[in-house]
Amino acid sequence: MKWTKLKHLVEQRIASSIRPRFAINSAAYGACSCGHAWITIDKKVVANSCTRAFWNIPRKFDESNKKWVSKDPDLTNGIASANSDELSNYGELSRQDAYQACWKFVHDLSIEQALNSEDPLIQTLAVIDKRIGKRRLKEIEAENLYPLAQKLFLERCIAENIETKLKEKHE
Repeated sequence: MKWTKLKHLVEQRIASSIRPRFAINSAAYGACSCGHAWITIDKKVVANSCTRAFWNIPRKFDESNKKWVSKDPDLTNGIASANSDELSNYGELSRQDAYQACWKFVHDLSIEQALNSEDPLIQTLAVIDKRIGKRRLKEIEAENLYPLAQKLFLERCIAENIETKLKEKHE
């Protein structure tokens, strides 16, 4: 499926309260699959998935989980620490990871599976999904979300006029 079609399907799923402020984009460099995908809120980049940066982090393939992981034991998938203020570190995900996450979000996962996903991008898309109503939004334990998902959760709550404990933390 072409990126433009997938992008359209993802953006159709976004809640109307935040859809005008949200965008997901992708760019390729030359004939190779290198490039980056990024998410913006109010035209400000909040996540950047870059293939080159992803592969510049020394990685090894973990057979048990069937995914690439950092060779450095102090790094978790390119993130220096769990307490980092970054929403999504540059190189944490590749452009292909972003495509796969968008595909799974649109075609393979229920909203409950997406909310509980270990993929930060899938979880992020889930919290701004229109299938999550105000009542369900109030029940989400935002402290357990990835930083990027927390940021978009907060933006959605603000757009929906929903009070959240997360507000003080991110303002």
